[in-house]
Amino acid sequence: MAFVLEVADLNSQAIEATLDDIVYYIILNWNESGQYWTMSIRNAEYETLINGISVSTNFPLTRQFRYADMPPGELVVECIYYRNGPVPRNGFAIGHYELVYYTQQNLLDMGVLPDIGFTAGAV
Repeated sequence: MAFVLEVADLNSQAIEATLDDIVYYIILNWNESGQYWTMSIRNAEYETLINGISVSTNFPLTRQFRYADMPPGELVVECIYYRNGPVPRNGFAIGHYELVYYTQQNLLDMGVLPDIGFTAGAV
């Protein structure tokens, strides 16, 4: 089932999340000079799996990184106004944007996963 990850009103944060029964850390950093968010993903040992993903709305953030140690589902930032592009600094805090994780089963049910490949949680 898809679920929303809680994003604090901070310029830099690590969100501990169990995604498809695997612990990950989602790192969000606000780039003040560029006025955009970046995301990194670390495993349970806090080793960086991927670094510096530019956070845009309504776009699969991890689709292009289908590595064996990455989360098997998909992270997406959804906007209640269906706006595309960068998320403003206060976008999560005011509730206009949500960081959503679609599980591997969600992707299978939607018929998306066979197109993008299986990862760590695949059997």
